[in-house]
Amino acid sequence: MEVTMRPGVRGMSAAQIRRAVVATLAAEKAKKSRVSVLLTGNREIRRINLSFLKHDYATDVISFGAGEKNYLGDIVVSAEMARSFSKKLRIPYTQELSRYVVHGTLHLLGYEDGSKKDKIKMRRRQERILKKLFRDLVPAKLS
Repeated sequence: MEVTMRPGVRGMSAAQIRRAVVATLAAEKAKKSRVSVLLTGNREIRRINLSFLKHDYATDVISFGAGEKNYLGDIVVSAEMARSFSKKLRIPYTQELSRYVVHGTLHLLGYEDGSKKDKIKMRRRQERILKKLFRDLVPAKLS
């Protein structure tokens, strides 16, 4: 798995990003496949969104399926947007950024969120994965 962080992206390690992807693949019982994750800012994700999807705005996450046997695809995440929303929602930045990574991975696995029904299904799955991921990361209390 390749994780690329643009300069200025801080607060979450490549290992944490990998854990979010691996947790999603495991939860979905997906065969291990290569995934590329790019953490960037609003300006670059807006350019990517415009170039590939013809949407002229920044977004939280974009996924590009590769359609290859051993390469699942690419995920582009706006770390800047995750930081902004985590402050607004008063939740940890790592949790919001992980949410975007899990969401993008689910898209690569075939989940869609175009309809209300699909959004609900995807959001439920995403939140179950995040709950398990963060529960597993919490250290046990010492007696």
